[in-house]
Amino acid sequence: MALRSVWRPGKDEVVARNGIVAAMHPLAAEAGLEILRQGGNAIDAAVATGFAISVVEPANTSIGGVGFMLIHLASGVGDYPPGTDLVIEYGPRAPRAARPDMYEVTGPGTGISTYAVKDDHNTEGYRSIALPGTTGGLCLAHKLLGRLPLEQVMEPAIHLAQEGFEVYWVHSLWVATNMEALQRFPGARKVFLPNGFPPKYVPDPSSSDAAAHVLVQRDLADLLKRIARDGAPALYEGEVAAAIEEDMKRNGGLITARDLADFRPEVKNPLRTTYREFEVMAPTAPSGSWTTLETLNILENFDLKSMGHNSAEELHIFVEAARHAFADRYGYMGDPDFVDVPLNGLLSREYAREVAEQVDTGRAVMENSIDIAPWAHYETNPVHDPWRFEGRPAPDQPLSPSGTTEGDCTTHFGVVDGDGSLISCTQTAVSAFGSKVVTDGLGFVWNNGMIWFNAKPGAANSIAPWKRPLVNMAPVLVTRDGKSYLSVGSPGGRKVNNGNTNVTLNVLEFGMGPQEAITVPRADASGPTTLLDARLDQDTVEELRRMGHKVEVVDDQAGWYSFAKPSAILVDSEKGIFYGGSDPWPVADARGI
Repeated sequence: MALRSVWRPGKDEVVARNGIVAAMHPLAAEAGLEILRQGGNAIDAAVATGFAISVVEPANTSIGGVGFMLIHLASGVGDYPPGTDLVIEYGPRAPRAARPDMYEVTGPGTGISTYAVKDDHNTEGYRSIALPGTTGGLCLAHKLLGRLPLEQVMEPAIHLAQEGFEVYWVHSLWVATNMEALQRFPGARKVFLPNGFPPKYVPDPSSSDAAAHVLVQRDLADLLKRIARDGAPALYEGEVAAAIEEDMKRNGGLITARDLADFRPEVKNPLRTTYREFEVMAPTAPSGSWTTLETLNILENFDLKSMGHNSAEELHIFVEAARHAFADRYGYMGDPDFVDVPLNGLLSREYAREVAEQVDTGRAVMENSIDIAPWAHYETNPVHDPWRFEGRPAPDQPLSPSGTTEGDCTTHFGVVDGDGSLISCTQTAVSAFGSKVVTDGLGFVWNNGMIWFNAKPGAANSIAPWKRPLVNMAPVLVTRDGKSYLSVGSPGGRKVNNGNTNVTLNVLEFGMGPQEAITVPRADASGPTTLLDARLDQDTVEELRRMGHKVEVVDDQAGWYSFAKPSAILVDSEKGIFYGGSDPWPVADARGI
C-alpha cells in the first residue's frame, strides 16, 4: 500500500553494433556520433563530444575547465598496441602565485566549499580560478590517438557556438539560479544575460509565444577555430595567453602566461583494482575514483548477490563500506606529489579485508556518532591505520585531515567505437558556471577549481603552488579478460563516488544492463545522513532505521542532484554488441549507430 505518490522514470536501453555515445546533452552526444559516422575512432568522438558539451553545457563544463579521460584501446593506434589502457589527466593545478593562507577563513562552509571564505574568493571571481586543463587534455588525446583531422573533429562544437542552439529548460534554470552572480562579471553577463534576463525556454514549438532563446557564442567560436587550427597552444601560448595574463592582473587573478605555457596534461597508466573477474581502472590523480576503488575492494569481501539487490542487508553493507572509504578520504587524501598519502595501503586487498571485518552486519556503526561534518569528526576520531599496509612507516608529522566538497556542476560522457575501444570521461567547470568569470573576447567560463582545496593551511589538501586539489570527479572504466567491458561516470559532486559505485556493482555483481543499472533506486552515504531513494520498498527503509541508520528518503530531481546522474556503456565483446544507458531525466542521452 502506497502512502504517497512516487514517480518512477525510465528509458529504453540503447543497443548498437557500430558505436555509442552517452552524454548529458543530446547535441553533444550527436556531435560525437557524427564523428563516428565520418570514420572517426572513439578518441575522435570523445574529443568532439568534449568540445561540444563545453558549448552546450556552459554551467557544467568549459574549455577553461578540467577533467579526466580513461581509455581502453581495442585496436592499435600509433605507438599504442591493442589492449592498451591509458588515462589522460587534465585536472586542475593551483597557480604558482597561490599560497596556503591566500583566503581568510570565516567559518564552516556550505555546499561545495569546505570552509567559508571572506568575500567568497575561493568560490567566485578571479581568485577562485585554477589552471585550466580541458583544452590541453582533449587536444593531447587527439594528437596521440585520433584518426581524423582536429578541424574536422571540432567542427560540431564550432558550429554550435557560431550558429547557436535553442536552449533547454535546464540552461534557463541554471542562468536564472545564478543570475545575481553572473551579473557581477561583465564577460559572463554579455554571454549569458545579453538582454538582462535569463534565456527563454519554449517547450511547445507550435506556441504563438515568442521563439525560444538561441544561445550564440561567437567569441567562443572564434577561439575554437584557433584551437582547431593550431591545437592547444592557441589557448596556452601567444596572444591569447597574454590577454589572459592581462585580464588576471587587472582583476586580482593569479594565473600568468608562464603558468599557462608550463601546464601539461599527463598520460598515465590508470590506477587499478579488481572486482571478481573484472579489472577496474581510475585516474592516478587525486580524485573521487580513489574512494570508488576502495569501496569496491571492501565490498568484494561480502556475498552481495545472495543478499538480494536493494535488500536491507545489501544496502546496509553498501552504506557501511562506503562510509569506511569516505573516512579514509577525509583523513588521508591529497596530492601525492606534495603530501604523503598511503594510497597503496588504502587500495590493498589485505587492508580491504581488515576494514570489511570491522563492518557489523547487523547494525550501523559508522554514522551514529557523526553529528557534525564528517571531515571535522575524523580529525579527532581516526578509524583506520592504512600505513601498516603501505610497506613504509607513517610520516612523523602527519598532516590534518581534509574535507572534500559537497556538490559541483559537472558532466560526463562515454564512447565506444565499432572496434570496441572504450572511453569514460568526466569534465567540469566545478561550480555552476565555474568562477562566473568570462575573459572578454574569449567567450568561455573559467573554472573555480581552487574551491576544491582546503582553505585552511596545514591539511593534506591545503593550497600550495602548482599543487593538484582533491577533486570529486570519479570516472570508472572496466575490462574483462583484457577486453572492453564497462564505462561509467556521472556528475553530482561528492555523490558521484557512491553513484558510480552503485552502477558498477549493479552491472558486475547483479548482472544488469546499463540502463537498468542507472535507473533502479540507489542509496548515497557521502554525507552525515544516508539518502535513500523514495522508490525503495518502505519495509526496507524501516529495517535500515531499525539497524541504526540515520536516513532521509528523497526523490531525485530534474534541476539538482539528490543522487548522481550516471551514464554507462556496456560492451559484449563476444557478440560485438554495445549497450548504452543514460540518466532517466530527459536531457541526458545515449545514441548509437
